[in-house]
Amino acid sequence: MRGRHIAAAVLLLGAVACTAQLKPVAHATPSASVPSCRSGAIHWRTTAAEWRLTEVSPVVTVGKSDVRARKYAHFAFPAVHVRTVTGSVETSAPSVSDRRVLASLADRLGVDVSMLGKPGRTTVNRKQDLVTVDLRGVPGRFVEADGVHVVQASFTVTCPGRDTDLYGSVTTWDGDGSALLRCGRHPGKDAWVREGYRLACGTTSAQTAAAE
Repeated sequence: MRGRHIAAAVLLLGAVACTAQLKPVAHATPSASVPSCRSGAIHWRTTAAEWRLTEVSPVVTVGKSDVRARKYAHFAFPAVHVRTVTGSVETSAPSVSDRRVLASLADRLGVDVSMLGKPGRTTVNRKQDLVTVDLRGVPGRFVEADGVHVVQASFTVTCPGRDTDLYGSVTTWDGDGSALLRCGRHPGKDAWVREGYRLACGTTSAQTAAAE
């Protein structure tokens, strides 16, 4: 029995000896924090805007019996999804506020910031109103095209205490639009309207309309 107690004592002493040889680990001194850019001056570099088609309705056929001369006719044009535009603000540092960027862009565009599509918001499921059309007794095949005025811009931010500027880009929109088209009639020169015409009325009708 004594031999077992001695062995346990030797092991215990060995453990104490090993523990005594451990040296404290040196902790790295935290580096200086990167200066924040919450109040940095925003400088706009490029700004481009264009209308993009987002929805187009199927063809709605209006017959002579559907309208009367000098009367308004009410027709619903169901919106069929064509493409989605998603608002975004991308920066090279998270300290740049999306809200500040959009407010600065709104000033540059001369619009209220509430008109701009916010980051993460999409053009899908926007409210579709019942279209009131003054057809004045004219029958035909009609189409409604819906779109948004997309704005894409790039910027830099000059930050106090930083040797280099931050940079970023914005995708948003500042307005909605719609166009009522009549198949067989020239849709005009706007690319987004012509796209809606081509999708709904077809290329044959577009070629015929262009020749008129």
